[in-house]
Amino acid sequence: MKHSVPRVLPILILLLACGPVGRAQDRRGPTLGKNPPGNKTLENLLEEHAEVTPQGTVTRPHGGSTDPAINAAWERYDTAVLAASARLLERIEEDLQRATRPPSDAGATAGLEVAKKAFLDQGCLPTLLDTGLRAPRRDAEAAYRDAALALQHQYENAVTNLRTTAHKEEADALVQEWSLLQNSLELAKEPQLDSTWKHSITDGPSAKIMLYSNGTINSPEGPDTWRLTGTTLVIRWQNPDAPGGAWVDTCEVSDHGGAYSGTNQLGTRISGTRVP
Repeated sequence: MKHSVPRVLPILILLLACGPVGRAQDRRGPTLGKNPPGNKTLENLLEEHAEVTPQGTVTRPHGGSTDPAINAAWERYDTAVLAASARLLERIEEDLQRATRPPSDAGATAGLEVAKKAFLDQGCLPTLLDTGLRAPRRDAEAAYRDAALALQHQYENAVTNLRTTAHKEEADALVQEWSLLQNSLELAKEPQLDSTWKHSITDGPSAKIMLYSNGTINSPEGPDTWRLTGTTLVIRWQNPDAPGGAWVDTCEVSDHGGAYSGTNQLGTRISGTRVP
């Protein structure tokens, strides 16, 4: 199947190329208890991936304002993002530990390991197919939004203060800086890649498919769609030769979205496995 890259990606790469100014963003969080030597704590993991920007967050533009009020606002923003990220990662870790205890759940373990890697390496939130992590994902998204709103208010206040004191050029520069950040936040609302799967029909060859957050497959504008109701995943492949004009795969998703299996309308067996 043909894969396409979302049109927002080049812009996101450009925006994310802007690194933090002043104090580097410290992506650490609270330690998960006292771990034996050799085990990585939550703090270690977030610190190792300090350059990763969680989905729905922004980083401070390089060469941006050094206004004390803006510096303080960024400190609060970074702290809020770190705390929300730490809570989400802690929940993933807790579920992963439960899934690996005897009797272990291979499907849940696989899904959680992919979720952990995707979050740490790319900042991707857990897949919408992971019903167990749906609430923690919503909590993280809400915390990121609240932090961004507080940051926006501080930028607006700083602009007002600068204009009141006749510092028009500084105010205009601050407006432009926030505009860049706002554009990045707006892009985060565009359809995002939710998860990638190895999709198989009976025992035939598999194909890699990508599910997007707006319910499309392989492209945000693609004709094929997916929908999750509870733990039931319904995939529709548009095809004029199929009964009713589309092949409909109805599958049950395993705990923590590691796999799915089911049949299409003709009873043909369908399966999928989550891949990084």
